[in-house]
Amino acid sequence: MPRRSSDVSRDWRRNTLPHIGNDIVDLKQPANLSASRDSRFPRKVLTAVEIEFVRRAPNPARFLWAFWACKEAAYKVTRKNRSDASFLPRLWQVVMYPSEALSFDGEVQMREEQKVYVRVFLRDDYVHCIGAESKETLKKIICKVESLEGKACAAGRGASFFARECLKRRLAACLHLDYAYLQIKRKKGKDGFGPPMLHVGGKKSSIDVSLSHDGRFAAWAFAR
Repeated sequence: MPRRSSDVSRDWRRNTLPHIGNDIVDLKQPANLSASRDSRFPRKVLTAVEIEFVRRAPNPARFLWAFWACKEAAYKVTRKNRSDASFLPRLWQVVMYPSEALSFDGEVQMREEQKVYVRVFLRDDYVHCIGAESKETLKKIICKVESLEGKACAAGRGASFFARECLKRRLAACLHLDYAYLQIKRKKGKDGFGPPMLHVGGKKSSIDVSLSHDGRFAAWAFAR
Protein backbone atom coordinates (compact mmCIF):
# COMPACT_ATOMS: atom_id res chain seq x y z
CA MET A 1 0.00 0.00 0.00
CA PRO A 2 1.47 3.41 -0.96
CA ARG A 3 2.48 5.63 1.91
CA ARG A 4 0.30 8.66 2.50
CA SER A 5 1.81 12.11 2.03
CA SER A 6 1.56 12.80 5.77
CA ASP A 7 3.58 9.66 6.47
CA VAL A 8 6.54 10.87 4.44
CA SER A 9 6.38 14.56 5.34
CA ARG A 10 9.30 14.17 7.75
CA ASP A 11 11.36 12.44 5.05
CA TRP A 12 11.16 15.22 2.50
CA ARG A 13 11.31 18.08 5.03
CA ARG A 14 14.16 16.82 7.19
CA ASN A 15 16.99 18.11 5.02
CA THR A 16 16.76 21.26 2.93
CA LEU A 17 19.16 20.68 0.06
CA PRO A 18 21.02 23.35 -1.92
CA HIS A 19 19.45 24.28 -5.22
CA ILE A 20 20.15 22.43 -8.45
CA GLY A 21 19.74 23.09 -12.18
CA ASN A 22 20.06 21.22 -15.46
CA ASP A 23 20.15 22.02 -19.15
CA ILE A 24 19.95 19.94 -22.33
CA VAL A 25 21.07 20.95 -25.83
CA ASP A 26 20.10 18.99 -28.95
CA LEU A 27 23.24 19.19 -31.10
CA LYS A 28 21.29 18.48 -34.28
CA GLN A 29 18.50 21.00 -33.72
CA PRO A 30 18.55 23.28 -36.83
CA ALA A 31 18.70 26.49 -34.79
CA ASN A 32 21.63 25.15 -32.77
CA LEU A 33 23.47 24.00 -35.89
CA SER A 34 23.04 27.47 -37.35
CA ALA A 35 24.25 29.21 -34.18
CA SER A 36 27.32 26.99 -33.89
CA ARG A 37 28.34 27.99 -37.43
CA ASP A 38 27.88 31.70 -36.76
CA SER A 39 31.21 33.23 -35.74
CA ARG A 40 29.37 36.01 -33.88
CA PHE A 41 27.50 33.70 -31.51
CA PRO A 42 30.46 32.59 -29.34
CA ARG A 43 31.41 36.24 -28.76
CA LYS A 44 27.93 36.85 -27.36
CA VAL A 45 27.95 34.03 -24.81
CA LEU A 46 31.56 33.01 -24.07
CA THR A 47 34.59 34.60 -22.47
CA ALA A 48 37.81 35.02 -24.44
CA VAL A 49 39.34 32.02 -22.66
CA GLU A 50 36.33 29.85 -23.53
CA ILE A 51 36.39 30.95 -27.16
CA GLU A 52 40.02 29.87 -27.43
CA PHE A 53 39.20 26.54 -25.73
CA VAL A 54 36.42 25.91 -28.27
CA ARG A 55 38.68 26.88 -31.17
CA ARG A 56 41.27 24.28 -30.12
CA ALA A 57 38.77 21.54 -29.21
CA PRO A 58 38.55 18.44 -31.45
CA ASN A 59 34.78 18.99 -31.65
CA PRO A 60 34.24 22.77 -31.36
CA ALA A 61 30.43 22.70 -31.63
CA ARG A 62 30.09 20.15 -28.85
CA PHE A 63 32.21 22.21 -26.45
CA LEU A 64 30.51 25.46 -27.47
CA TRP A 65 27.21 23.99 -26.33
CA ALA A 66 28.83 22.42 -23.28
CA PHE A 67 29.84 25.90 -22.11
CA TRP A 68 26.34 27.17 -22.88
CA ALA A 69 24.65 24.32 -20.99
CA CYS A 70 26.90 24.93 -17.97
CA LYS A 71 25.90 28.59 -17.87
CA GLU A 72 22.21 27.82 -18.32
CA ALA A 73 22.30 25.26 -15.50
CA ALA A 74 24.16 27.72 -13.28
CA TYR A 75 21.61 30.43 -14.04
CA LYS A 76 18.77 28.10 -13.03
CA VAL A 77 20.52 27.49 -9.72
CA THR A 78 21.12 31.20 -9.11
CA ARG A 79 17.61 32.25 -10.03
CA LYS A 80 16.20 30.07 -7.27
CA ASN A 81 18.09 32.21 -4.76
CA ARG A 82 17.49 35.53 -6.51
CA SER A 83 14.41 35.79 -8.68
CA ASP A 84 15.78 38.98 -10.26
CA ALA A 85 19.07 37.36 -11.29
CA SER A 86 20.24 38.24 -14.79
CA PHE A 87 21.65 35.82 -17.35
CA LEU A 88 25.17 37.17 -18.02
CA PRO A 89 26.99 34.42 -19.93
CA ARG A 90 29.86 36.62 -21.16
CA LEU A 91 30.72 37.52 -17.57
CA TRP A 92 30.68 33.97 -16.22
CA GLN A 93 33.77 31.81 -16.58
CA VAL A 94 33.36 28.05 -16.93
CA VAL A 95 36.30 26.02 -15.70
CA MET A 96 36.19 22.50 -17.08
CA TYR A 97 38.16 19.47 -16.01
CA PRO A 98 37.76 17.36 -19.15
CA SER A 99 38.83 13.74 -19.25
CA GLU A 100 38.76 10.90 -21.72
CA ALA A 101 35.35 9.91 -20.36
CA LEU A 102 32.06 11.13 -21.80
CA SER A 103 31.32 13.03 -18.60
CA PHE A 104 33.41 15.41 -16.52
CA ASP A 105 33.09 17.98 -13.77
CA GLY A 106 33.71 21.70 -13.66
CA GLU A 107 32.49 24.91 -12.12
CA VAL A 108 30.90 28.16 -13.25
CA GLN A 109 32.57 31.16 -11.64
CA MET A 110 30.04 33.94 -11.32
CA ARG A 111 30.18 37.43 -9.89
CA GLU A 112 30.75 38.11 -6.18
CA GLU A 113 32.86 34.94 -5.89
CA GLN A 114 29.79 32.77 -6.35
CA LYS A 115 30.35 29.32 -7.85
CA VAL A 116 28.06 26.67 -9.21
CA TYR A 117 29.49 23.16 -9.54
CA VAL A 118 28.61 21.34 -12.74
CA ARG A 119 28.83 17.93 -14.37
CA VAL A 120 28.73 17.66 -18.16
CA PHE A 121 27.61 14.65 -20.20
CA LEU A 122 28.75 14.59 -23.84
CA ARG A 123 26.91 12.45 -26.36
CA ASP A 124 26.79 12.34 -30.16
CA ASP A 125 23.33 13.91 -30.28
CA TYR A 126 23.21 16.11 -27.19
CA VAL A 127 25.04 17.82 -24.36
CA HIS A 128 23.53 17.62 -20.87
CA CYS A 129 24.67 19.52 -17.80
CA ILE A 130 23.61 19.36 -14.16
CA GLY A 131 24.60 21.97 -11.58
CA ALA A 132 24.44 22.49 -7.82
CA GLU A 133 25.56 24.89 -5.11
CA SER A 134 27.85 22.29 -3.54
CA LYS A 135 29.96 19.37 -4.72
CA GLU A 136 28.18 17.12 -2.24
CA THR A 137 24.78 17.89 -3.73
CA LEU A 138 26.12 17.49 -7.27
CA LYS A 139 27.06 13.90 -6.41
CA LYS A 140 23.54 13.21 -5.14
CA ILE A 141 21.67 14.43 -8.20
CA ILE A 142 19.54 11.85 -9.98
CA CYS A 143 18.94 12.79 -13.60
CA LYS A 144 17.93 11.38 -16.96
CA VAL A 145 17.64 12.46 -20.58
CA GLU A 146 14.44 11.35 -22.31
CA SER A 147 13.82 11.13 -26.04
CA LEU A 148 10.81 13.14 -27.20
CA GLU A 149 10.54 11.45 -30.56
CA GLY A 150 7.14 9.83 -30.91
CA LYS A 151 6.19 10.60 -27.31
CA ALA A 152 5.48 14.21 -26.39
CA CYS A 153 4.19 15.12 -29.82
CA ALA A 154 2.02 12.03 -29.98
CA ALA A 155 0.49 12.90 -26.61
CA GLY A 156 -0.34 16.38 -27.88
CA ARG A 157 0.83 18.00 -24.63
CA GLY A 158 4.31 19.16 -25.56
CA ALA A 159 7.82 18.68 -24.23
CA SER A 160 7.30 20.47 -20.91
CA PHE A 161 4.38 18.25 -19.95
CA PHE A 162 6.27 15.11 -20.94
CA ALA A 163 9.33 16.11 -18.89
CA ARG A 164 7.20 16.82 -15.82
CA GLU A 165 5.41 13.49 -16.09
CA CYS A 166 8.69 11.56 -16.38
CA LEU A 167 10.09 13.36 -13.34
CA LYS A 168 6.96 12.77 -11.28
CA ARG A 169 6.98 9.04 -11.99
CA ARG A 170 10.62 8.69 -10.96
CA LEU A 171 10.04 10.75 -7.81
CA ALA A 172 7.00 8.67 -6.90
CA ALA A 173 9.12 5.52 -7.15
CA CYS A 174 11.98 6.99 -5.09
CA LEU A 175 9.70 8.39 -2.38
CA HIS A 176 7.45 5.31 -2.33
CA LEU A 177 4.43 7.51 -2.94
CA ASP A 178 1.36 7.31 -5.08
CA TYR A 179 1.99 9.28 -8.27
CA ALA A 180 -1.21 11.28 -7.64
CA TYR A 181 0.31 12.89 -4.50
CA LEU A 182 2.93 14.71 -6.55
CA GLN A 183 2.61 17.97 -8.44
CA ILE A 184 5.22 20.11 -10.15
CA LYS A 185 4.22 23.76 -10.21
CA ARG A 186 5.69 27.02 -11.46
CA LYS A 187 4.69 30.23 -9.74
CA LYS A 188 3.77 33.09 -12.04
CA GLY A 189 5.41 36.43 -11.29
CA LYS A 190 5.72 39.81 -12.95
CA ASP A 191 8.58 38.52 -15.13
CA GLY A 192 6.87 35.27 -16.11
CA PHE A 193 6.91 31.83 -14.56
CA GLY A 194 9.45 30.90 -11.91
CA PRO A 195 11.43 27.65 -11.57
CA PRO A 196 9.56 24.35 -11.15
CA MET A 197 8.78 23.32 -7.58
CA LEU A 198 7.75 19.93 -6.23
CA HIS A 199 4.61 19.71 -4.10
CA VAL A 200 3.80 16.57 -2.12
CA GLY A 201 0.24 16.18 -0.91
CA GLY A 202 -0.43 19.83 -1.71
CA LYS A 203 2.56 21.15 0.26
CA LYS A 204 5.84 22.46 -1.12
CA SER A 205 8.66 19.96 -0.75
CA SER A 206 12.26 20.78 0.14
CA ILE A 207 13.41 18.43 -2.63
CA ASP A 208 14.69 20.64 -5.43
CA VAL A 209 13.92 19.72 -9.04
CA SER A 210 14.95 20.95 -12.47
CA LEU A 211 13.54 20.49 -15.96
CA SER A 212 14.86 21.23 -19.44
CA HIS A 213 14.00 20.41 -23.04
CA ASP A 214 15.43 21.22 -26.44
CA GLY A 215 14.69 19.75 -29.84
CA ARG A 216 14.34 15.98 -29.60
CA PHE A 217 15.21 15.69 -25.92
CA ALA A 218 13.94 16.48 -22.44
CA ALA A 219 15.91 16.20 -19.21
CA TRP A 220 14.97 16.15 -15.55
CA ALA A 221 16.96 16.20 -12.32
CA PHE A 222 16.42 16.12 -8.57
CA ALA A 223 18.55 15.65 -5.47
CA ARG A 224 17.72 13.45 -2.50
